Amino acid sequence: MSLEPELAAKPLDLRARILRLAWPAIVENLLHTMVGIVDTAMVGRLGAAALAAVGLGNQINHLGLTVFSALATGSTALVARYIGAEQPERARDVARQSLVLGLFVSGTVMLTFLTAARALLGFLFRRAETVVLDSAALYVRIVALAMILNYFLIVINAALRGAGDTKTPMQITALVNLINVIGNAVFIYGLGPVPALGVAGAALGTAIAQALGGVMALRVLFRSDVLQVRWGDSFRPDLEIIHRIAKIGVPAGVEQGTLRIGQLFYTMIVSSLGTVSYAAHQVALNAESLSFMPGAGFAVAATTLVGQNLGAGRPEDAERAGRISRNLGILVMASMGLVFFLIPGPIVRIFSQDPEVVSLAVICLRLVAIAQPSLAVWMILAGGLRGAGDTRAIMKMVLVSFLGVRVVLAYVLALRLGMGLIGAWIGMVADLFLRSLLIQWRFNRGEWKFVKV
Repeated sequence: MSLEPELAAKPLDLRARILRLAWPAIVENLLHTMVGIVDTAMVGRLGAAALAAVGLGNQINHLGLTVFSALATGSTALVARYIGAEQPERARDVARQSLVLGLFVSGTVMLTFLTAARALLGFLFRRAETVVLDSAALYVRIVALAMILNYFLIVINAALRGAGDTKTPMQITALVNLINVIGNAVFIYGLGPVPALGVAGAALGTAIAQALGGVMALRVLFRSDVLQVRWGDSFRPDLEIIHRIAKIGVPAGVEQGTLRIGQLFYTMIVSSLGTVSYAAHQVALNAESLSFMPGAGFAVAATTLVGQNLGAGRPEDAERAGRISRNLGILVMASMGLVFFLIPGPIVRIFSQDPEVVSLAVICLRLVAIAQPSLAVWMILAGGLRGAGDTRAIMKMVLVSFLGVRVVLAYVLALRLGMGLIGAWIGMVADLFLRSLLIQWRFNRGEWKFVKV
């Protein structure tokens, strides 16, 4: 079936197309975010030490997800290009080779985390309390057991989004979230014959949910009418396709790796301020993550439509899709920023009732509220550039802004000038403002329209 009518859409039609793609992605991100929120809210009832352990454990887990996100970026961009160019058989090849490549990569990450979690945590967070590090290591090891299936979940959802199907990933994520909630209730607090496992229970609930999500995603992929991957297809490695995935994915991986490494340095700074400060930091991050959902949803729409329009030879429609997605995202996220600024207390108390933690988290949430429009610009236009395969430019921006601004300012303000957690969050806000300016400048130049993938 031709995609011509949708890709050559007028502005009003394009806005409707963006909303059709974005709303399932927004709901998916809401549900995905809820996995972390549920873990934090439930573990938070166990105290600041347990909350800090889950937070530190997730810092390590996110390093593994960096590699998965890189491969997923390459898959989304290539699938979108081929669907736009009406070459579904090539899109199918990309989806299949993403699975082949990722099986080796995710297996390597899993083994690394199973054997070296405690050593990694001890090296990165030396000032954290021993009991927190031990609990965090256990959390990492348990979640790592589902690493391969979690990779399949991530990359298959990415390929489906590149093909323009955002509803199926939403439905899978809904089931993953439901399983996670049930698993947490059973394993964290104990239910019936199951003992209360605390932090380990949160990890077990998450691992089971991710594993089942991977199985569901595989089932969907092999029954897809769009990508048409079948069990009887050849899964022999195709170096040409793998190279093209890597061409887009490696810069995206370096970008994500820089973000993760920068986040680790940033977390090291924050964790050195004490358990209460780190718990407040974690609570404020989870509260702010509510605003990521619309940004991520419109970013998915920008990625898909930019990639498909470029594949169909319509660069001006690709640019228009990016701009409209950005404007809609700014409108929604600025509204959420206003809510964060005016009523942060009730939002923060969802995650913690500790008065000291709540007091600090409220200040942090108000600080980052003013940066929500900037965050929208960054997230959505970066999504558009990823759809074009222009991942090198994004990588360079992250290197300059996250490491050069956020981490450096956090160190100077929080530790050297004694501003504590507030100083660290001022560094975060400055980074978001700078990245939004850089990505807008790159988008306006238009060089991304001519990137070869």
